Amino acid sequence: MARAGAWLSCRGSGQEEKLMPRYTAAAEVETTVDEQAQAEEMAPELRERCDKVRKALAKAGPQDTRARYQLGELVKDAMTDEEKYGKKAVAQIAVSLGYDEKTLYRYAQVAKAWSLDELNELLKRSSKTDIPIGFSHLLEIAGIDDKRKRKKYVNQVLKEGLSVRELKVRITAERVASGEEPEIDTPKTLSGMRSASKNWLGRVRDWEERLLPALNEAPPPPEVRAKFEEMLEQQRELVKRLQNVNERLDSWLGAPPASAEQPTLKDAQEDELEEDDEAEASVDAEAHDHAQAEDEEEAEEEAAAPEQARTA
Repeated sequence: MARAGAWLSCRGSGQEEKLMPRYTAAAEVETTVDEQAQAEEMAPELRERCDKVRKALAKAGPQDTRARYQLGELVKDAMTDEEKYGKKAVAQIAVSLGYDEKTLYRYAQVAKAWSLDELNELLKRSSKTDIPIGFSHLLEIAGIDDKRKRKKYVNQVLKEGLSVRELKVRITAERVASGEEPEIDTPKTLSGMRSASKNWLGRVRDWEERLLPALNEAPPPPEVRAKFEEMLEQQRELVKRLQNVNERLDSWLGAPPASAEQPTLKDAQEDELEEDDEAEASVDAEAHDHAQAEDEEEAEEEAAAPEQARTA
């Protein structure tokens, strides 16, 4: 694997294709590939197609619809032909290209919903804002089984210029209105959360090991800085949302909420003083009782002394 500041190369082709060296910290973010991809040997056909997809994504950018469709098509083929690509092909693709498996399965849905020819026809059409339909739109629509409904939502996006958020709200509202809203499978959702959390924890550890040392270098040039600022803002939003989810999970599991009042140092000191006062009061009471008992014994002895003298 190419390291930061080194020549970037294509793996698995047998020959290195040297490219221009890139800014090291940015290269770590954009080209980091988990070495676990080498843990198990990939099928030659799968490795070759992964290399092609990697080049397409690097050339066009991760937001390019055709490049992302190409990735979805690869995952779809890997799912339907285990003999050719291997039983763990999707997991290997995820590790090799830096995607989580859940995202890859959604990409495959797009490739199942539209053929390449159909996709090309869609991209020729402009929306109300003169912008072709985006891959994120297709991700939302691809989850609909009914082909006629998919076509309806595509037309709505193009005619009305719907954003992805607006499209998602409309699809959800119509599902609820028609009684098609799927039930939430809590165990399945929690299982997906565990898998995603493990995946992201591994990525963050990888960033700590590879990216943080590179940040000792000079700040990035202006054309790269904007990407880092956007990434940083997204991560802040991610942390905020994760905190909300974690607090709800803590409450659900019966743990005390993070906002619960905790005893302060002053409270603890006051509690200790109260305990000391109670202990001292108890000691004083015992001493008083003991002294009173001695006085009573002395009085009894004094009263008995004259009687003893008369007897004698």
